[in-house]
Amino acid sequence: MKRAIFTIQQESKPDEIRQQIRRFQEMAKVEREMAARGKELSERMHLSRQPVVAGDYNLRCQKCDSFAAFSSDMRTIEKSHRVILDNK
Repeated sequence: MKRAIFTIQQESKPDEIRQQIRRFQEMAKVEREMAARGKELSERMHLSRQPVVAGDYNLRCQKCDSFAAFSSDMRTIEKSHRVILDNK
């Protein structure tokens, strides 16, 4: 281990080593952020798959979580197509 560190210190320039370390740290940070984002999306999908209770509720965009429509405006056509009736 000491010999490997000594070899790296002798053959590499300090600036190159710093740049490599920086790149590795940035890659690790991106991986952690992606894992956290994946966990968050997984939790949101789990919550959205819970059984639907009777009553009126809001439908929200899965990407940005903004309001989309009320459940009372939703209709099913031919037991397969779902549409939103817009009163505008």
